[in-house]
Amino acid sequence: MKRLIKLLLFLLVLIVPFLVSICVVENTMDQYDNTYLAELKDKISLLKTTKEKKIVLIGGSSLPFGIRSDLIEQELPEYKVVNFGLYATLGTKAMIDLSKINIQEGDIIILSPELNTQTYSLYFNPEAVMQALDGFSGYQKYFSIEDNLSIFYNYFDFAREKMKYADSTMPNPTGIYRHDSFNAYGDLEVERKNNIMANGYDSTMNIVLDDTLLNSDFIKYINQFCSYVRKNNAKVYFNFSPCNELAIRTSLKKRNEFSEKLDLAIECDLLSNLEDCIMHSDYFYDTNFHLNSAGAIYYTSLIIQNLKRVLNITDNGTSEDPNHPTGPSVGGITIPEPPKKDDGNDIEEPTHPGLEDLSKYDGSANNDFVDYFNYRLLGSSYVIESINDEYKDIEEIILPSSYNGKVINGIKRNAFYGCISLKRIYIGKTYKVFEEESFNGCIALEGIYLYEADGNTINVPSTGLMDGAGKNAKIYIPKEAKDNYTNGYTWVNYAKYFETH
Repeated sequence: MKRLIKLLLFLLVLIVPFLVSICVVENTMDQYDNTYLAELKDKISLLKTTKEKKIVLIGGSSLPFGIRSDLIEQELPEYKVVNFGLYATLGTKAMIDLSKINIQEGDIIILSPELNTQTYSLYFNPEAVMQALDGFSGYQKYFSIEDNLSIFYNYFDFAREKMKYADSTMPNPTGIYRHDSFNAYGDLEVERKNNIMANGYDSTMNIVLDDTLLNSDFIKYINQFCSYVRKNNAKVYFNFSPCNELAIRTSLKKRNEFSEKLDLAIECDLLSNLEDCIMHSDYFYDTNFHLNSAGAIYYTSLIIQNLKRVLNITDNGTSEDPNHPTGPSVGGITIPEPPKKDDGNDIEEPTHPGLEDLSKYDGSANNDFVDYFNYRLLGSSYVIESINDEYKDIEEIILPSSYNGKVINGIKRNAFYGCISLKRIYIGKTYKVFEEESFNGCIALEGIYLYEADGNTINVPSTGLMDGAGKNAKIYIPKEAKDNYTNGYTWVNYAKYFETH
């Protein structure tokens, strides 16, 4: 009996603080309501409260960037539209699981994850899910035991981060990646005029369309979901996300083989042809899957055209060139020409020639070290390819802004390899793309200093940027831009490295 009492007391000592901490965290005001992820709660609510027949699009961020739900309702007025795409880092499985309970008879479900290995898998991100559903009661019921265990194991990391904000101010990112950027359908309604990516595409996110995407566990899960949808007397189709043609790294033959194998493996029809979804780079915005406003109209017209086809609805619209459409494509929708990309070569003259104290650098144009590097011309701008051997013993450096009258906007992999003494790198506002292992070999690196206020305009790989850099290296970001980097889209996986300057 004494042993039993001791055991019970021991368990109480462990359990009571755990329960108390959960109560404190769960009763603390939601801290992520201004962020992009907070839109997930609105999407769940919209799906739940829409009782009419509906078209539900499920996937990642290519859907809010790529769909004009109002145009779908205009052309298919017997349906309401719910854009249930948000963020690839949540995982396709999470979005499917959150949607299942509210699928009704007569609905049309379109599965459209981004074409990469993460979204074509059963990947699940518990930290992102907890942030997105902060304050949403009972969300655990939507997920499997395995996913709930993952949430449990990561709960205290989430709680610690949430309580940090509770002690100061809740995150309030700037730019497009905010909760209030969405409209009532779940589409992003912020105007996106043209392609803002360096050289027209994100070189850290090349698109490979072959057997590597045919994940057997994912396909099995998709087929189970298709069976569930049909049992609810609804229809389900699988669709391809929009893809930037400049990022494609697979031959036409291999792409066709992939599409055919996927069609055979999944137990529902493909809605669109893969090649139709590979679009002109000028239709994209800030990633190889995110469309600008013109691109969203174009891609939505493809969806409508194919929905009308499978629903046997006659449409007399025509389009001469799928990459450069010139007239009405579907019903009353006129597809705009792809907006021209700014070449980014309005060169700013260096403002601090011969800056002696590099710590006083403010991010403006500077070419003090332009001769230290070798460059590669990509499109209309240069990227840093490597540092010359005679300068590899340098301890700090400001990256140059221009070369031969053109902007320098990127860093190639291993560009600083061999710079074993390099401690501080100052990177101005012209830089828009960093590849994996950009700082590999910089074993003494202490700080990478960034000055761009909108971190989401910089393309970085989802993992691997800091591989090979010093173990204590930090990424210093502008103090006023902390929320933009920490709770934005692009840099979210590197938050542990952040300090402010």
